[in-house]
Amino acid sequence: MKFLFAYFTDIHGNIDALQAVVDDAMANGASRFICGGDMIGIGPFTNEVLELLFNLPSIDLVTGNHDEAVLTLKFGLPYPESHFHAKKHHQWVANHLQDIYANQLCKLPRELKFEQNNFRFLITHYSFKKGKKESPISEDPFMPIISQPNSESMHALFRHSLSYDFIGFGHHHIVHHFEIDHTQFVNPGALGCNAQALARYALVYADDDTLHIEFKSVPYDRRNLFKAYRLLQVPDREFLIKAFHS
Repeated sequence: MKFLFAYFTDIHGNIDALQAVVDDAMANGASRFICGGDMIGIGPFTNEVLELLFNLPSIDLVTGNHDEAVLTLKFGLPYPESHFHAKKHHQWVANHLQDIYANQLCKLPRELKFEQNNFRFLITHYSFKKGKKESPISEDPFMPIISQPNSESMHALFRHSLSYDFIGFGHHHIVHHFEIDHTQFVNPGALGCNAQALARYALVYADDDTLHIEFKSVPYDRRNLFKAYRLLQVPDREFLIKAFHS
């Protein structure tokens, strides 16, 4: 089998989890990385995560709803009302986000499409509402999360993208792996948000006619993460720790 890339999503400002994944992926021979969005928001290490990502030798990224919501506050654009509960936290992230990384985030696409080894790939944070793919985040372009996903619901969610062999996404923090016809729907689970001290990602391989997905969970030390939440006085930190790390 030929190695294609390491795929991860939903880092959410967790530098220790990201570093653990990068180290593990490289130890497994990874030379290309792809991220399905939500690099920032929730966790405290905004600039550290972006510095590591943007300095990887081969990295492709798409934006997620948290990335885009933070950017609206950074640049004075309309903020999504659906995210109002997170606005205080997103404002804190925007205040700490360095200009160099904010400008780089602004240049990222919402979708990545490519062909490799005769397979077609689509990477996106989640599916879009009809006619909303180009709409600003203030108009809530992403579809609602399917709480109990299965092959049929994924087929319906991405029904306009079924010509792809691999659809990589995130947004929902649980692991997804469904296959219908020739399309594999892959979400390795949130890299940076997990009840356990495990950072999740996937290695993608190909042989002549099949894509192979290896899901990985890498242990890491969360003490630095929890310490930073408190030392940096991250807004809503007790809720965030309970909701996304417990």
